Amino acid sequence: MKEIVRLRIKFMLYNMIIVTVVIGAAFFAAAFLVKNRIMEESNSLLSRAAEEEAGALIFEVSPQVRVPYFTVVVDQDGMVFLNEGAYNSFPDQHFLEQIARMGLTGVNDRGDLEEYHLRYLRISHPLGIKIAFVDTSYEDSISSSLLRTSVMICGAIWVCFLILSYFFSKWAVRPVEESVRMQKQFVADASHELKTPLTVIMANTELLEEQCTGISPDVDKWLHNVHQESIGMRSLVEDLLLLAKSEVLLQNPCVKETCSLSDLVMEGILTFEPVFYQNEKNLDYEIADDIRMKGNPEQIRQLMKIFLDNAVKYSSPHGNTKVVLERFSKRKARLWVKSEGTAIPKDRRKAVFRRFYRGDEARSGQGGYGLGLAIAQGIARNHRAGIGVEYMDGMNCFYVDFKIIVSQ
Repeated sequence: MKEIVRLRIKFMLYNMIIVTVVIGAAFFAAAFLVKNRIMEESNSLLSRAAEEEAGALIFEVSPQVRVPYFTVVVDQDGMVFLNEGAYNSFPDQHFLEQIARMGLTGVNDRGDLEEYHLRYLRISHPLGIKIAFVDTSYEDSISSSLLRTSVMICGAIWVCFLILSYFFSKWAVRPVEESVRMQKQFVADASHELKTPLTVIMANTELLEEQCTGISPDVDKWLHNVHQESIGMRSLVEDLLLLAKSEVLLQNPCVKETCSLSDLVMEGILTFEPVFYQNEKNLDYEIADDIRMKGNPEQIRQLMKIFLDNAVKYSSPHGNTKVVLERFSKRKARLWVKSEGTAIPKDRRKAVFRRFYRGDEARSGQGGYGLGLAIAQGIARNHRAGIGVEYMDGMNCFYVDFKIIVSQ
């Protein structure tokens, strides 16, 4: 059932949005705290190095981690001297002058030289300016490793929640699915049970009209009212049965066989010719010969019945209806059912295929309950055929594109 599938998709979507927000918040919070902690340690080392509080050349952030550092002094003449420290190797004079110049020109007294993986702190010194440098390779490595690991872990957790959501959604909607199934079964059973007594009521009403017509105006009026209401009830019951049938149609794949689409369309036209004649409407056709397809003949007949019944109900008084079956391409044929009438607005052309659609006064006043075109769309989908409606030359033109068998 499509409504159950949509409900499961919504359940999974909302659940995964919540999971994504929670995982994202946890990830950014953890990354921020770790990054902040590492920067605090690094800044503490800078302060100790600048103030010469360290006894060791390599500071121990923790028992397992040692961070290299060094300091330089720039005198008033601009000469750069290595003051103390330990680095990967003792920097040469050119390197010292280069990074000292970058440290001196920095906007703030504290900053980063990202291309060298160094953080500096600039303070005053009796001989000039002292600049302390701490290696940030460890910090950068930890940050990069933390990012990769966190992304992998969060991704794995997200996928696990997606899988769990898939199974939990099935469990969560099971009561709703059972309720909908029982409701549809009730509609089918009730409609079937009502059909027989309604047939009896209509038959007896018709007999009464034949026998009692003319007794009095009131009797004639009452009998006519009973007959009209019986017709309305029968129409409603038939539509409910059609709805129940459409559910089975859309849930179960149809059994397909090779058949003549030309013959099936012609059969539908011949069946409806008397109906058009009785309603004083014209029915013309152009049917291409020998168009064959693999499909379900019963469903194709139902499709033709829906389109032609729709044309009878909603075409203009004394209007023309034309059925065209033509080769659309080498592997496709298009069936047109064109009828004169008020144009279906562009913004409603998709809506007419929805169940119970009664979008305009013209359609609302013609009986029926808006199920036919929804069933026609289901039949088209069962045959992997495109379906739609256009307005051309004063006609509403319903069409279906069928895949056909190519003649050898």
